[in-house]
Amino acid sequence: MKPTLLVLTDSSPAAEQARAYAAVLAAPLGAEVHLLHVYPTPPMTSRVGAVIQATNARYVRRERHALETVAAEMPVPATATTVATDWAEAVQQALDAYHPLLVIAGLTATDGLLDEWLSNRALPLAHATGYPLLLVPEHLPPAALRPPRCLVLAVREKPFTLTPEGLALVPYFEALNASIVPTSVSLPGELNTGRYGLAAARECGLTAALADSNLYRVEAGSPAAGLRQAVEELSADGLVLLDPGHGWVNKLFGESIIDEVLRHTQVPVLLLATQENSPD
Repeated sequence: MKPTLLVLTDSSPAAEQARAYAAVLAAPLGAEVHLLHVYPTPPMTSRVGAVIQATNARYVRRERHALETVAAEMPVPATATTVATDWAEAVQQALDAYHPLLVIAGLTATDGLLDEWLSNRALPLAHATGYPLLLVPEHLPPAALRPPRCLVLAVREKPFTLTPEGLALVPYFEALNASIVPTSVSLPGELNTGRYGLAAARECGLTAALADSNLYRVEAGSPAAGLRQAVEELSADGLVLLDPGHGWVNKLFGESIIDEVLRHTQVPVLLLATQENSPD
């Protein structure tokens, strides 16, 4: 059975980039692409609500036809679904139906938390579902629409465990044959050797290639700035972040490294859900 890449799509420029990037990844993986467009319907029971729902139904039929046309024109095998229902419910149904190797979504440039919630609803999905989430920036240059050759893996000084869905990405990395560079960021004056982070990365089971990898060290004013620096210095075309939790409740109480990285990234970012191991 062919693996599936699930693309959460709509009519935004970021979604168009996500579809294009999914196509270039699907080819070397021998994967099929499934496009999912969810059009939420407001819960109304009044006559006005009935009119709105009828209008929505016509819209969904038009969008379904348009998306099926997009799928038919993709250079890899692709299917499409357009539904009018609760967004989280529709995504979970797609995960249950396809068990995708990877969930892919566009990353829209935003200004503020509300704008981010409205435009980038997929951000908490990795930790909420366990499935790896690949976020493709809206302004990804055309030259970057190719399989990655070098990925920066941000490591932390804590042991962790990947979800079973994350470990299923092992064939993904092997098929792409991309180099993975474990990277540690130290703040000025901070003693951070990265030794424990490197050991945790080697033991997580993501890819055997990490066993022979050396740690790339960066000193910067913030972890996010250090990771951007590493991507630039290594000419990397992708960034892998470990996601211990990226829900909207967490966002209300302070910034996270993931938030800051995603706000400024120029390369696709892969979020891998993790659970920190308890010390012995």
